[in-house]
Amino acid sequence: MSLSITGSTGTIGRHIPSGVRRLKLDLHSLQSNTAARFIEHQDTIIHLAGVVGPAKVNEDPGYAEAVNVIGTAVLAKEFIKKSSGKFYYISTSHVYSPTAERITETSKISPSTLYAEQKLIAERTLSEIFSSEPSRLCIIRVFSVLDWDTGPFSLGGGVQKLSRGEPGFILRNASDTRDFLTPKTIAESLFQIASSEDVSGVFNLCSGIGTKVGEASMRMLKESGYVVSPDAFEWGHSNNPVVIGDNTRLKSTYPKLDLVWRPSTLNQHGKNHQVG
Repeated sequence: MSLSITGSTGTIGRHIPSGVRRLKLDLHSLQSNTAARFIEHQDTIIHLAGVVGPAKVNEDPGYAEAVNVIGTAVLAKEFIKKSSGKFYYISTSHVYSPTAERITETSKISPSTLYAEQKLIAERTLSEIFSSEPSRLCIIRVFSVLDWDTGPFSLGGGVQKLSRGEPGFILRNASDTRDFLTPKTIAESLFQIASSEDVSGVFNLCSGIGTKVGEASMRMLKESGYVVSPDAFEWGHSNNPVVIGDNTRLKSTYPKLDLVWRPSTLNQHGKNHQVG
């Protein structure tokens, strides 16, 4: 087996170990003949590439659909024809319906954003493509991603603004509860899962522990030596106040996975280093 990854320059992908083959695909204009050239006979692929997050998808929905849905389908169709390996599609917890209950893989599906709709369409398209060989498809739904090296429109980006003392910035919905893992922990988990090739179907990748947005942000700031005014936080709820996953299915298959949120610290030069 050879292990390959798309999206190697993204928030999670850049933490995948260096020995994994990086596939530099332009999913927006991907053609079948182009995709086929990147796939090896015994390839297993972790498909991370995509337009990620509601804000980015809303900037250009057509472009995002071409990448997240159409490009993914083109890649998968060539993969199932040419490779004997497994296809790991990295989806999102955004596909689930809002609920105060712990979310399992069988919880109600009801995407509330265009981003979530595109990810769900991609999931269902892949299930159709692999319908004759379902054991070769694994869908992994990632929950909340938080550390200093996440994007500007993410919660991590908001924490960065607080650390810089950006005038007028307030971290809103600080009372919301989320299920956090760092990009590094997610990447390491995906690598372990894909390296074994033991699973198929749908899995939640999460800590299974809820932390308030404001408390998580204050922990990151405190551990990096920043003091931020309480006025920088608005302790209210969004329309989806609680998102906590259940990782029982994943942990029962991979009991050694270290699914604990441990944010890195940010030193005075603005570089990340891991705590512990």
